[in-house]
Amino acid sequence: MTDVPMTTNPPEEVRAEISPQTYAAFIGQVALRSVWLTNARVTNMAGPGAPKSGALNIGEETRWEPTATGFRAFHGYQVRLSEDDEAHADIEAEFGVEFVSPEPMTDAIFTVFARANLPVNTWPYLREFVASTMGRFGWQPFTLPALKRGTLRKPETDAEVAQPKPKRTRRTAKKAE
Repeated sequence: MTDVPMTTNPPEEVRAEISPQTYAAFIGQVALRSVWLTNARVTNMAGPGAPKSGALNIGEETRWEPTATGFRAFHGYQVRLSEDDEAHADIEAEFGVEFVSPEPMTDAIFTVFARANLPVNTWPYLREFVASTMGRFGWQPFTLPALKRGTLRKPETDAEVAQPKPKRTRRTAKKAE
C-alpha cells in the first residue's frame, strides 16, 4: 500500500472546568499501573492483496471508572482504510489503562486527561496493533505516525519524512559564517 492519507477524529473538545494548576497537580500524583487490550475486532474486505491506495480514518471513544486505588481509563479506536466509498479494512481496538491515584478522578479532570494524557499511553499500542494486523492480512504493515495533539502543523508528507532537513550543528554553523 502506498498512498495513505490519514485523518483522526479525536473526542469532541469540551471546555474543562479546572485550572491548569489543578490539572498539573493531579497529573503529578498519578502513576501508571498497567495497560491491556480489552477487546478488538478486525475485518479485511480486500483479501490478501493490499489495496494500492486509500485513506485512513481514525475515530476515538474514551471513558473511565473509579477503582479502590485510583481509576481505570478506556480508550477505544476505530480505524478504517477505504478508497472513495469502498472500505478495505476495519480495525477496532480498545485499551484499558489502570492508574494509581490518591486523588479521585472526576469528569472535569477526565475531560482534559482523555485529550492530553490518555492517548500518550494508548497510541503506541494502537500503532503496533494496526501494523501487526495488516501483516496478518497479508499486507505490507503500515505504521501509524507519531501522535501529535495540540499542533496546528499539517501531517508530514512521505517526502518530508524521507528527506529530513539537516540540523545545524556547531560545525555547520561555523562553516556558514
